[in-house]
Amino acid sequence: MNFDIGEVLSRAWQITWKHKVLWIIGILFGFFVSIMFPLMFSPILFPVLMQNSKIDLRSILVLMVGYVIFFLLFIVVLYPMSVLAQTSVTLGVLNANEDGENISAIDLLKRSFPFFWRVLGLVLLFAVGMTLINLVIQALILLLTILTLGLAVLCMMPLTLLIYPLLFGSMVWMEQATIGIIVDHMTIAEAARQGWRLLRNNLLPVTLMALVVYFGVGLVTGALMMPMMLPFFIAPFTFMERQTHWPILFLSILWTLAFIPLFAFISGFSMVFTKSAWVLTYLHFTRSPKLQPLPGTVEATP
Repeated sequence: MNFDIGEVLSRAWQITWKHKVLWIIGILFGFFVSIMFPLMFSPILFPVLMQNSKIDLRSILVLMVGYVIFFLLFIVVLYPMSVLAQTSVTLGVLNANEDGENISAIDLLKRSFPFFWRVLGLVLLFAVGMTLINLVIQALILLLTILTLGLAVLCMMPLTLLIYPLLFGSMVWMEQATIGIIVDHMTIAEAARQGWRLLRNNLLPVTLMALVVYFGVGLVTGALMMPMMLPFFIAPFTFMERQTHWPILFLSILWTLAFIPLFAFISGFSMVFTKSAWVLTYLHFTRSPKLQPLPGTVEATP
């Protein structure tokens, strides 16, 4: 089956740009994910508290335990929120591809509820599977390292690079399986088989699409969001010579908070474009090989 990556990416860009209601869902989810930055920055403040002799160490310990609990709760809530956002955007892309009409973000969220548990189950299944595979690989490397007195580390190092293709392959597999649940109302098992079949039978075009979507979009968004990482490089200098440099610390915190809206916008926009590309890829392999022009657009004539 002929697969035109340029055509799919062009169509994905049209949907992303024209249907800005999808941005709302992506940006809102981006704001939720941005909570991760204050959470990552918070442990830097613990040395400040420990250096202050006026604060009871038991109170600091309570704060640290509270931080760990809140962080774990955030990760637990992150999965359902991600499922709602991804499912809503998928439904919005499908509607844009078929009807070309905007649907409110509330309607898209309501439509995503029937798919919630199946998509969440699929996401958790892949997360557990990848975690177990990674643990097995790391345990094997550790065992061989002990048996060979460290010599196996040099031999096994190239094999660890295989984790990255495995990771991206599982992401594509999960992406196509998730879309199968939403588009064709499949069960988790049916969607997993469908996603694997699409990945296996269309390995070359799917690999090229993954390179463009994950590496291409990732490089652009990473470059745009690189300034957000600046506080994490500056923060260690605030505790040099056992003194807290409060101006640098406050500047780092303000810098992080100022870039959160930018992070939310970039991550939301990239999520909509990435989801559009994968939905159109799924439709191409399971429906008509020729994508129809978007409603309201003019198709070029030779």
